[in-house]
Amino acid sequence: MASVPVYCLCRLPYDVTRFMIECDGCQDWFHGSCVGVEEEAAAEIDLYHCPQCAVLRGPSVMKRRRGPAKAPEQDPGRPARTGSAQFIRELRGRTFPSADEVLLRPSGAQLTVEYLEENSFSVPILVARHEGLGMTLPPSSFTPRDVLHHVGQSGGALGGFGGLWGAASGDPQDPMAGEESPPPITSLFVFY
Repeated sequence: MASVPVYCLCRLPYDVTRFMIECDGCQDWFHGSCVGVEEEAAAEIDLYHCPQCAVLRGPSVMKRRRGPAKAPEQDPGRPARTGSAQFIRELRGRTFPSADEVLLRPSGAQLTVEYLEENSFSVPILVARHEGLGMTLPPSSFTPRDVLHHVGQSGGALGGFGGLWGAASGDPQDPMAGEESPPPITSLFVFY
């Protein structure tokens, strides 16, 4: 069983909902709440040192400010600087549509060239079921050797495999000669 990596002073695994900052000394990651760094203030830190590295390397280094000590309020006509406190406040105040409002969800039979031309890939398309697409998945025993058999050694839709595998095995007549059984292909989609 694989172990889950842990971070921070609290030694917990990564949590996407919590702000984290990387120490420039030890390269470990720390929850801002555990080390007293607010997400808005992190944009002003040039070099961050965790509590342990601060003892060895000194305190964190803040970015140098040019101009006045405190930046004036943002001009309403100009966008906020990426990463600034104003930017973060504006981003948190925005609402975004849910996937249900954005995604096109055609059935496999509806997904035609005409459908794609009409929607021009301007929004994400999700085809939940492959029925009607005219596609089949290969059997679980399908291998690269089978691709070579169906596509051909020197060309075809995928450009051929002969040169690469032939050079690897040393025998240009049998590009898979001398190799162990290749791993099975888990998914292969062919459009024609």
